[in-house]
Amino acid sequence: MCSAIGLDGDGVVGSAKTDIAKIWSGGSVQWVPESIYSVVCNVNIKLYPFDHQVCTVTYYVSDETITTVMLDYPKSVTFDEYTENSAWKITSLSKRKYLLYNTYHIDIEFQLQRRPNFATFTLIMPLLMLAFLNICVFLVPVGSGEKGSFAITIFLSYGIFVTIVSDTLPDNSLQISCFLLFIIVLLFMSVLSVVYTIIQANRMSSIGDKPCSIKCFQPRKPVIMRPTPFDPTRGYTDDKNDPAECKVDNRNDDGEIYTWAMFLEKVDVILFIIFFALVLLATSGFFSLMLQRVSEDKFSKI
Repeated sequence: MCSAIGLDGDGVVGSAKTDIAKIWSGGSVQWVPESIYSVVCNVNIKLYPFDHQVCTVTYYVSDETITTVMLDYPKSVTFDEYTENSAWKITSLSKRKYLLYNTYHIDIEFQLQRRPNFATFTLIMPLLMLAFLNICVFLVPVGSGEKGSFAITIFLSYGIFVTIVSDTLPDNSLQISCFLLFIIVLLFMSVLSVVYTIIQANRMSSIGDKPCSIKCFQPRKPVIMRPTPFDPTRGYTDDKNDPAECKVDNRNDDGEIYTWAMFLEKVDVILFIIFFALVLLATSGFFSLMLQRVSEDKFSKI
């Protein structure tokens, strides 16, 4: 009887009642058990959905030593009966034989690469679209009454994405998925936009029509340079009390008073630019990290 060890423990391969073994005159025995076996391997989810997994299956003959059984394997492995999997593809296969506890062990190592197309079009692309929708919160006027509901809807959408991704990933506390961290960063930005929207609505209802004391965003009239009047008796005058001197008007061009509502509108534009830059930075950082790790894994296998 032969046993196969996966990361989930021991398992028996073959059945003594149904399997047929061929015995050769030189003492060799060829045994080809036919059955379906399930092997559970430890999965590293850090680079999901561009992850590369290694699954090792160990074969040994239980209760036997090297003096009674010389365990060996075929020199070549064919994939004639292999069926392509829709989620994974086998990139390479290696085998080795070693001596452990006075018996031979054979390791069959499978290199598996996840097919990322499904996750890319069903998770990553909608998430990026949602991220750019989130920054559009700052383009919605406060007076429309829909800015707060729009921000909260985007926040709830991120929560649904976190639930979907968490359900697709195995329970693993040793590694944290970079994709999940990317979603958390976007979720945090959504929380900030919701908090700002609530504060903005509160300020607009209380002091929105009052004059703003912060003048940094206030549009000003251009300074009009008027020529100094010429007096035939005194020549050119430079009297500071002369009504023709240059003055700067702190009002808008149409004479409106600069209010807090106008100030908050300028803040919306600035926050739109800041959040747009942060989304681009987080997205480029995520994809550069994924592509770098994938290229490093490929290089290490060569």
